[in-house]
Amino acid sequence: MTSRKPALLALAAIAALIACSLPAVSSGSATASSPRAGILPPDNPQYSLAVMRLLWPLCSGAHDYSKACIEPSLAMLNAGRLREQLGPVVLPSNWQQLTVAEQLFVLTELERTARGLPADSGLAADWNAAAQTGADAGQDPAGGGRGAGGFQAVWAGGEPNPIVVIADWIYADGVFADGSSQNLGCTPATSAGCWRHRDFVLHDTAATACGSRCAVGAAFSADGFSAGAGNRRESYAEVFGIDGRDNSDPLEFTWSSERRQLPECERTGDSCSWVGIKVATASGLENVRGSSSQPSPTGSSQAQRPGFAVHLSGEASRSGRVSLRIRTRVRVLGVSVGARSGSRRVKLRVRRRSKLVLVATGTLTPGRWTLTIRYRRTRRGAQALSTRRLTVPRRR
Repeated sequence: MTSRKPALLALAAIAALIACSLPAVSSGSATASSPRAGILPPDNPQYSLAVMRLLWPLCSGAHDYSKACIEPSLAMLNAGRLREQLGPVVLPSNWQQLTVAEQLFVLTELERTARGLPADSGLAADWNAAAQTGADAGQDPAGGGRGAGGFQAVWAGGEPNPIVVIADWIYADGVFADGSSQNLGCTPATSAGCWRHRDFVLHDTAATACGSRCAVGAAFSADGFSAGAGNRRESYAEVFGIDGRDNSDPLEFTWSSERRQLPECERTGDSCSWVGIKVATASGLENVRGSSSQPSPTGSSQAQRPGFAVHLSGEASRSGRVSLRIRTRVRVLGVSVGARSGSRRVKLRVRRRSKLVLVATGTLTPGRWTLTIRYRRTRRGAQALSTRRLTVPRRR
């Protein structure tokens, strides 16, 4: 089953952002519910998680372990897990030492065990080879489906790391509320391919169980996916056993050994706490305890994140004149800035200074103001947000 990122394929502009609906979480200490929480095949979510189209991690590639890459990637995945009332993903201590294929396998098993499903035994040499063929070719591994190959196959191209791959396969594999989809095999008119990646990863029925020694194959190619115009991107593939077929080939990586690298809460029924865990929302990354990342004080370059890197700097004079410089890491089609202080509302004027730099200006009365910056990413209006607090001093 194929899955590709529309942004990397230069497809039609994404429709207006549908707000991400997440269940309310108490400000106290929170843990996951029973291990059988979550939606299991043959049931699937009604819609893909809307926030998957908004947030895009700032990753230099699948081996980027920087905070700017890993934090928003996990926030995307955890937004889906929170929606299904599961616990958050906490990565194993040896995450940076694992290969990309091993990381893909570990995340697969964490999605399974969080729902009370049995973990697969490990990565088998022959199915790793089959997966590698698919990753190198940028397509589903040959022999997938219910044919002689004896496995089901999934593939994804263009995602920056395996965390985003799993987030897409599990939580964004159907259609969005507006009818669009990033799964090439899924449309409102042809729904047979919708949620198929998810169904394969969460195999748990008599038709898809592989027996007592369930092996998996996983692979990665740094340039196996052709994104057009000579641009080559990351390519991922995974295969799963079906029809009662155990795989007797040697295991190159086992779940039993990797399980020891997991935090205790991941080894005991998906019991990790949500306290302090960030999730992706339409307003950026938010702490599940209920306190969003706090807007910065005047003069600081930090701000609530819209899902991509933004540098805000500005000042307010005693005359009330405000100038806010907005520098983005990605090209945006437009920016609007609104200021709020109690019942007072003011819209600042925004001018573009360069491809990535805009300046918002206006006049505000003395007091504490909250600036809300809206970034228009597509022609049809999909937006991201960031906020900043600003104090206008009183005139002497």
